[in-house]
Amino acid sequence: MRRKLVSFAGSKLSIEYSGPRAAALVDYLYGRVPPGPGDGVVDKGASPLVYRLADDGRRLTLCRGETLLFDGLLATQSEANLADALLGDSCHHLAKESRGGLLFHAAALVDRARGRGLLFPGAIGAGKTTLAAWLALQGLTYLTDELVFVPEGADEMHAFPRPLNLKSSAEPALSPYFDFEAHEAAILRGPGASLIPPASLGSHDVVSRSGVGLLIFPRYVPNSDLVWQALSKAQAGLALMECLVNARNLPGHGFAEIARLARATPAYRLCYGGFDQLEDRLEMLLDGL
Repeated sequence: MRRKLVSFAGSKLSIEYSGPRAAALVDYLYGRVPPGPGDGVVDKGASPLVYRLADDGRRLTLCRGETLLFDGLLATQSEANLADALLGDSCHHLAKESRGGLLFHAAALVDRARGRGLLFPGAIGAGKTTLAAWLALQGLTYLTDELVFVPEGADEMHAFPRPLNLKSSAEPALSPYFDFEAHEAAILRGPGASLIPPASLGSHDVVSRSGVGLLIFPRYVPNSDLVWQALSKAQAGLALMECLVNARNLPGHGFAEIARLARATPAYRLCYGGFDQLEDRLEMLLDGL
């Protein structure tokens, strides 16, 4: 039995696993997470929450503590369903227990050409993952599409590095820019979404931290006009509060830290109806900030 310790945003968990497919899945999902001091052989220093992933050569099983989360025959579809269950449940736990800073439901990338990190806070359905994938294909470095942590008093963001979780309905929008068939071997397909490794989108470097240089609140609205609107500090603060997932764990529900981040960082609202609207304007928008 091996163990992967996952520490993020003031929270931690461990994943104990055995068998070759289980090991491959853990590496696929958490291979970009920086190593923890307890990685390796399981010992008595395990974290309070433990997931157990087992592969007996015929079946895959996943438990959280004594609770069975998944049990299925060893097959690609089963691996995708198990990966979805493990990734979703573990991210929920990390968010629920997060302390010591602001944890946002957000995507994040690094614009290395201009030397700054881009934070994309947004609710489910805002189009964060699809936009993050497209921006990575334009040369930006992908960090995450799910959770971003800004430690108290810090001016940098810590991203939870994971594969992109792209809804099947979003694939047509990316197809003109990304050859899904050419990368099929690396994509883990589920019934309603697919996991895509960052390297398939050109983000080969393992990066999880960056300064916060820009806040962009995205919203995909099919067939809409392009809107790129500068936000006031008050507007940015309110928008950040809507995407904060650990407010109940923070002093004053994180309001003071939200205000600090909003004061220090330029913020914009982006509404778009398709990537064709951004193709010719991306460099101009980023250069003009």
